[in-house]
Amino acid sequence: RVMFNASGEMTSVVDKATGRETLAGLGNEMKLFKDMPTNFDAWDIDSMYEDQPVALDPSATVEVVTSGMLVGSLKITRKINDSMLTQTVTLRRDSRRVDFDTTVEWAERRKLLKVGFDTNIHANEAVHEIQFGHVARPNHRSRQYDFDRFEVANQKWTALAEARRGAAVLNDSKYGVNVLGGLINRTLLRAPVAPDDQADRGTQKFTYAFYAWNGCDLADSGLVREGYELNIPLTVTAGAAGNASLMSVDADNVIIETVKPAEDGSGDMIVRLYEAMRSATRCTLSAGFPLAGAVETDMLEVGDDTIDIVDNAMTLEFRPFEVKTLRLKR
Repeated sequence: RVMFNASGEMTSVVDKATGRETLAGLGNEMKLFKDMPTNFDAWDIDSMYEDQPVALDPSATVEVVTSGMLVGSLKITRKINDSMLTQTVTLRRDSRRVDFDTTVEWAERRKLLKVGFDTNIHANEAVHEIQFGHVARPNHRSRQYDFDRFEVANQKWTALAEARRGAAVLNDSKYGVNVLGGLINRTLLRAPVAPDDQADRGTQKFTYAFYAWNGCDLADSGLVREGYELNIPLTVTAGAAGNASLMSVDADNVIIETVKPAEDGSGDMIVRLYEAMRSATRCTLSAGFPLAGAVETDMLEVGDDTIDIVDNAMTLEFRPFEVKTLRLKR
């Protein structure tokens, strides 16, 4: 159950299964700052931006777009300084993910726009997705080393996790973030004037999401799947193909990342998988078509380490965060 105020900010996110509140403050809170780095206007963010907030008009138009059995959605329209922001906020049935489909008519100069989600999750580190895994970074500034990392990168999500609950902010194209305590601030837009004085001005479209879970740890939270589903939404097209799967794996923490033809033109299929939760795992990869053979290769698709196949399936052993590349012969 998600509640919003008149500014289009989340004031409460309650898990109906447990009745627990996830927010300690506001969510979807827009924050604008002056952004004038000492050097490299389009590339750098200086830590002093936090001392230069720009006051925003809190007024907004919030209207119900959909209220039904499968989905509920709101439309939020709000002025952000000289820019106009429009959001469609969506919560689907049986989902713990709130999506913010956002369009901004960006007209700022040397400004930085962030969106904040103030959670009540207690953790000493934030977990950030990176290529083929994730990395934990401190969410405090106790040491100079930590203070210097006031802005860090992630790919599809940044999370705060306790032993059996947590929350995350996901994105489909915005990769800068800072986390302080339970507060996750996603960087949305900048407005540098050099070397291009029109950089990023105009229509900007992107989606981010807030996701919370209870009763399980990060490894069983479904966060990796949610990140992929936000970035690669289901495609529906007319046809009569029936029900089939090209290939599947029976461990949730092992991700089929890539399926493609072999680069050598042999007609073989290349499949790349990785273990996503830093946990050694044995799993079974099953193909939905007849296999004549399978070998494990390096990322250049070179290698001939034969893999046993039984009924078009094979058993694989993964080390934590291991990436495997397989060549499947048909």
